[in-house]
Amino acid sequence: MISKKICLIGRFAVGKTSLVDRFVKNHFAEKYQTTVGVAISTKIMNETTKLIIWDIAGFEQENHYKPYLRGAHGIVYVVDATEPESIHTLDLILADSPELKDKPAVCFINKADLKDDIKWQDEFDAKLSQIVAQSFWTSAKTGENVESGFATLSQLLQ
Repeated sequence: MISKKICLIGRFAVGKTSLVDRFVKNHFAEKYQTTVGVAISTKIMNETTKLIIWDIAGFEQENHYKPYLRGAHGIVYVVDATEPESIHTLDLILADSPELKDKPAVCFINKADLKDDIKWQDEFDAKLSQIVAQSFWTSAKTGENVESGFATLSQLLQ
């Protein structure tokens, strides 16, 4: 079985930990969970591939996350559909770590279940299309597109 390291990165409170919990444990906690440093989980995708998922603490300071990216095969960028600033964080991450542009990547536009609070703009789709192979509107709460997003990244890693 081949192990593939993937890293979830994005601004704090966008739902990275909740997405991992939904994907790995099929669980959602209503209470906010702060990640300190990194949390590592695994999920067997099929008979040949195991994902080692690194849930990296929210991007608040430059470089704190860089050591965790070493050896990553793929990236899941996570943004919050209700918080437009979260997409601008991707610009900071990519400016700070340009090597990420060469990695297979997807983006989860999380909190899709909060329909009345969504503040998404069409220009964000254009920005994401320059960064990732595919974007998914996800909800860690309902599970919407979480499995398919990770499955797509897993296929990109083959």
